[in-house]
Amino acid sequence: MRSAVPKLSPLGGVLPSLRSNQFCHRERFFRPRSAGTFGEYSEMRSRFLHGIFGVLAALLGSIGAEAACGDCKGCKSRSACATACAETEADCGTRTVTRAQYVTETRMVPHTTYQRETRTRMRSVTRRVAKVETQDQTYTVNVPHQKTRTETYKVNVCVPYTEEVTYTVQVPVTNEVEQTYQVCVPYTEEVEQTYTVCVPKTEEVTETYKVSVPYKEKETYKVMVPYTEQVEKTFSVQVPVNKTREVEFQVCVPYTEQVEQTYSVCIPQTTMTKQTYKARVPYTEMVKQTYTVRVPVKETVTQTYKVNVPYTEEVEQSYTVMVPYTEEVEQTYTVQVPYTEEVEQTYTVQVPVKETMSAERTVTKCVPVTTMRTVTRDKGHYECEAVQVACGGCTRGCRNGCNDACGGTKTVYKRVHVPNLVTEEVPCTTYERQTTKVPYTYTVTRCKLETRTRKVPVTHCKTETRTRKVSVTKCRSEQRTQMVKVQKCRIEERTRDCVVTKYHTEQRTREVPVCKIRLEERTCAVPVTTYRRENRTRTVPVCKTRMETRTRKVAYCEMTVEERKCMVNVCKTREEERTRDVTNCRVEEKTRTVPVTKMVKETRTRKVPVTKTRMEDRTRMVSETTFKTEERTRTVKRNRMETQEKTREVKYTECVPEERTRTCEVTVYDTVTEEVPEEYTVCVPVTTMKEVQVRVCKPVTTEVSCGCCK
Repeated sequence: MRSAVPKLSPLGGVLPSLRSNQFCHRERFFRPRSAGTFGEYSEMRSRFLHGIFGVLAALLGSIGAEAACGDCKGCKSRSACATACAETEADCGTRTVTRAQYVTETRMVPHTTYQRETRTRMRSVTRRVAKVETQDQTYTVNVPHQKTRTETYKVNVCVPYTEEVTYTVQVPVTNEVEQTYQVCVPYTEEVEQTYTVCVPKTEEVTETYKVSVPYKEKETYKVMVPYTEQVEKTFSVQVPVNKTREVEFQVCVPYTEQVEQTYSVCIPQTTMTKQTYKARVPYTEMVKQTYTVRVPVKETVTQTYKVNVPYTEEVEQSYTVMVPYTEEVEQTYTVQVPYTEEVEQTYTVQVPVKETMSAERTVTKCVPVTTMRTVTRDKGHYECEAVQVACGGCTRGCRNGCNDACGGTKTVYKRVHVPNLVTEEVPCTTYERQTTKVPYTYTVTRCKLETRTRKVPVTHCKTETRTRKVSVTKCRSEQRTQMVKVQKCRIEERTRDCVVTKYHTEQRTREVPVCKIRLEERTCAVPVTTYRRENRTRTVPVCKTRMETRTRKVAYCEMTVEERKCMVNVCKTREEERTRDVTNCRVEEKTRTVPVTKMVKETRTRKVPVTKTRMEDRTRMVSETTFKTEERTRTVKRNRMETQEKTREVKYTECVPEERTRTCEVTVYDTVTEEVPEEYTVCVPVTTMKEVQVRVCKPVTTEVSCGCCK
């Protein structure tokens, strides 16, 4: 009997199942009302309340069962309580308890599904129907006419002639000249020399010394001042002389020939077609708008501020001053005294020498060579051929799916080219380059080095040691005091009136223009252009070339010797007397004890090698080159250009406009509106009742022991 009673806790065993049952009831309760009727809704509500009451009864029963088990004294756990109660089971009574139990039921629930239905409606369809109209069109054609005119032109003809020219040549002449020059030959001699040696000895001596007190004086001294003189100098210069000579050369001269050519022209034909379109037309409407404005309001406010007010105080300050004083000191200095010597100098001169050289140069000429080559030309013609073509309406396809409304075929004429290939032998002129070597002579000026001597003044300086009295300025420091004004500041508090601007918010309204757009249907004329091909002929200029011999002037350069003069700056010196401020010293006597080292003189002798020089006269042969002028003559070939007038006949093409009329077919489209049936699909809702297995919580009555185990 005890094993059939489950142990129910207030939170463990029954509540999870109750929660799931409540969730099931809540799901049925809050289902949308569109799924069933109002009667089904009230039935679901009563079931939900019945379930809640069952849950409360189960909770009360579980609490009573726990209390009955808890009456066992001395039980610390449920296992101990169960053992104690099992021992006294025969002596306890029973009672009726209601508990919750899940039962599965079958219920009818409304279920909505959607079915597809096909329906038919009429739709307006617009299509364009084409029709062909015949129109007359006037057009202008430029008809070419061949004409001939006589043209006069001038040609420059080159006429060669010979002329004798006199020119001057500088011929160098070299002579050997004897030259005498002096050589300074060094030699060495040993000379006995007496010299004095100072041996030092130290003694304590009371010394009277002098102190130099500086003072200033004016001193006169001499200075060697450099200055520059300009001296005229003669020198030789190689001066280039530019000359010209005439040279013959060959030129490829282009000329033009007129050739007849056939070409095709596409002549446009334009027709106007009406077309309907929709235009977006803007218009303006006034709309009321509310906006917020911040209105400024000025207020006066008293403001407190602080100011730094400056004031001055006198403070005693000590400072250090460097006081200068002057002393005279004896000073030794070195002077560079200049003197001038004439020294013989050797220099090199480049003497120009002219030489006649012979060489060969390469001359290239273009020689015409005529050969025959095979050329294949197409001398075909065009023919008109009739072709059967389907009518234009069938190319777009019929909208109703049948081809009965389309016409049959029509005859169209097209131009077909019939080729005629002809092979011919044509002369072809090409130019080949021939190279020949031609000897020629030219003059080269070279320079030969010669060594010469000259005397050059050289300035040397010798060193002299002199003494002078110099005033030396020194400084000593002294401490002094002075009153200094110091600026300080103190803070003062002041008030002032300030104007402050504040803002209040106001709501205002205004009318604002708003731009909107509406659709309007308009028509316009659209140009349609078709093209027709025509064959025409024209004369085309073809450029060809022929060889002509011409002359030109070539510039070349010859070198001539000229003697020129230039002014050269020569640096010299002159002696000038100047004055300057000199610091001298006067002597004051003082005494002191000083260790003095005295030098005792001893005389000794030694042999010293001395190098001396002696002058010797020598002679040498020097080559001297001079130039003598010679006049020579030579024959020069020259050309002059003469102008000649010639005439020629020139063919030219003149186009004359002509007006012509032609008949052309124009395709016009009409807009036709038709009502066409159209099928479309719709989803229709269908509600049916469906069986659903539902788990329901119901109360069940059972008998349990009373629990009075004492």
